[in-house]
Amino acid sequence: MKTLHKILAIISLFRRAFSRHTKKLALMIGLGFIGGFLGGIGIGAIIPLFYIITNKSSVGTDSISRIISKIFEFIHLPISLSSIILLMVVLFLTKAVFLYIANYINTKIYADYELETRERLFKKTLETDWPYLMHQKTGRLNDILMGDVGGASGALNSMSGAVLTGTSLITYAIIAVNISVPITLATLGLGAFLFFLFKPVFYRVRKLSGQTSETIKTLAHHLNQHVAGAKTIKSMSLENDVFQKGMAYFDDLKNIRLKWSRYGILLNTFVEPVSLGLVVAIFLTSYRNPDFNIATFVAIIYLVQKMFTFVQSIQGKFNVVNESLPLINILVAYEKEIDKNREFVGGNKQFIFNRTLEFKNVSFGYVGGQNIVNALNLSINKGEMVGLIGPSGAGKTTIVDLLLRLFRPNSGELLIDGANIDELDKKSWHKNIGYVSQDIFLLNDTIENNIRFYNNALNHKDIVEATRSANIYDFIETLPDKFQTLVGERGIQLSGGQRQRIVLARILARKPSILVLDEATSALDNESEHKIQEAIKGLRGKLTILIVAHRLSTVMHADKIAVLKDGIIAEEGGPQELLNNSQSYFYKNYNIDKSY
Repeated sequence: MKTLHKILAIISLFRRAFSRHTKKLALMIGLGFIGGFLGGIGIGAIIPLFYIITNKSSVGTDSISRIISKIFEFIHLPISLSSIILLMVVLFLTKAVFLYIANYINTKIYADYELETRERLFKKTLETDWPYLMHQKTGRLNDILMGDVGGASGALNSMSGAVLTGTSLITYAIIAVNISVPITLATLGLGAFLFFLFKPVFYRVRKLSGQTSETIKTLAHHLNQHVAGAKTIKSMSLENDVFQKGMAYFDDLKNIRLKWSRYGILLNTFVEPVSLGLVVAIFLTSYRNPDFNIATFVAIIYLVQKMFTFVQSIQGKFNVVNESLPLINILVAYEKEIDKNREFVGGNKQFIFNRTLEFKNVSFGYVGGQNIVNALNLSINKGEMVGLIGPSGAGKTTIVDLLLRLFRPNSGELLIDGANIDELDKKSWHKNIGYVSQDIFLLNDTIENNIRFYNNALNHKDIVEATRSANIYDFIETLPDKFQTLVGERGIQLSGGQRQRIVLARILARKPSILVLDEATSALDNESEHKIQEAIKGLRGKLTILIVAHRLSTVMHADKIAVLKDGIIAEEGGPQELLNNSQSYFYKNYNIDKSY
C-alpha cells in the first residue's frame, strides 16, 4: 500500500510539473534516444576497427558492423582505419550536441516548475484569510518557498534526468542484445537485484530526509523568533539559555545528517566492487566460448559498463526523489491548506460612502471561543471623528479587524450607506480604508519608498503633501538625504513617533475616505503624541476617523466617544457630555489620567 501511494505521488508530481511542458519533454526524450543511438554505434565501431587493425578481411558479422558497412557504402567511402576513427569522432561529437540540448531542456523544465510553483504558492498564501495567517509560524513561508520547493524541483530534475538516462540505457541495451543476449539480461538482472537489495536503505534515507526538513524548520523558527526578540533577551541576560536550546537543534541536525551520510557512503562504496566482479564474470564466461573475439568482448564490456553506470545513475536519481518525497508531500498538503483558507472576496460593487457607516447587531467570536463582540450597534456619520475606548480585552481591536474585513461577523451586518460591506469589492474597500496601528511596518528602504509603498502612481508632490498632513515634513527636510534617507531595518534609524508619522503619511497619500487609528499613539512619548494629535486635528472634517485609544487625551477632540465594555457599547456621547456624568467610564478614567 505504501509503495502504491509512493508511485501515485510520483505520477501526480510528474503530471503536475510537466503538464505545461509535454512538448519539451517529448523533444528531450527524442534527443536522448538519438544521442544514445549515436553513442552506441560509435562504441560498436570498435569491432570493425579491431578487425582492420588485425588485418582481417571482413569487418565483423554482427549487426552493428553491418550498419557501419552500410553507412560507408551510402557515402561511397572505403572502410579504413582513418575513416572508422573519423566516423567514431563524428558520432560522439554529434551525440554530445544532442545530449547537451536534451540536458538543457531538462534543466529548463525543472527551473520553470520551480518558478511557477513559488509564484503560485506565494500568491495563494497572500490571498488566504487573516485568521489563517495570524496562526502561522514566523519563517514558515520562507522555509516552504525556498527550501521545500527547491527540494521538490530537485526531485523533478532527478526524475526527468532519470528519463533522459533511461533513453541511453534502452539504446545501449538494444545494441548490447545484438552482440550478446545473455550478458545483457545478466546486467539488467543485476541492476534489479541491487535495487531491491538497497530498498531498506532507501526507506531509511527518505525517513531521515523528512526528519532533516522538520528539524531545519524548527531551528529556523527558533533563530528568527529569538533574533527578533534580541533586545528582550539581552536585557534579561538570557543569551546562554537561548544558545543552549539552539545547540540542541544543531546537535539533532548533525546526528541526522551523519546517519544520512553513512547510508550514502554505503551505496557509493558498494557499487565499484560489484561492477568489477561483473566484468570479471563476463570475461571468464566469454573466454571459454570457442567463438570468443577480443573486439566483441571489448565492445560488450564497455556497453555493459555504461549500462551499469546508467543503472547506478538512475538508481541514484530515484534515491534523490525518494529523499524529496516528504518535501513534495509538504507542498501538496500546504497547497491544499491554503486553498481551504482562501479569503472571502465578497461582491463586486464599488466603494461609495455618502452618509453612514454602521455596525448593526454585530457579534463575533473565534472558533471554539466565546463571543468577543455581542450584538454591537455603532453608527458613524461621514466626516465624523469617533473615539472608541474601553478596558483591555473589551474587543476594540476586534471591531477594527471587522471594519478592515480581516474577519467576518458571526452574525449581524456592517453597513455603509445601507449596503452590506460584503457586497463591495474588497480591493475597492481597502483602497478607501486607511489603517494605522501601534505595530509599525516599515521597509528597509528610503522614506519616500516607505510612503509610496508599492503605489507607483504616487508622484513626489503627492508624497510631500501627505508628509505635511502627517506633520513629518519639517523633520524630513532636516535630514541630509531628505526623502532619500534610509530608515533601516524596521525603521531603526527613526524614533517611534517619526516612524508612526511616516506610516500616517503613507496612508494619507492614498487619500482614503475612512481613517482608522488603532492605539497609534499608545507607545509614544507626550511630544510625539502631541504631533500625531495635531496631524489628526488637521484631518478633521476631511475624513471619517475612528480612533481606538487607551489614552483619553487622544480622543478629547472627537465628535463622539463610544465606550466598549464586555463586547457592547456601554456608553456613547460627546466628550463633554460624558465628562458631565460622574458615573461614566470616561469620567472616571479621565480623572485617573489627569492624576498622572
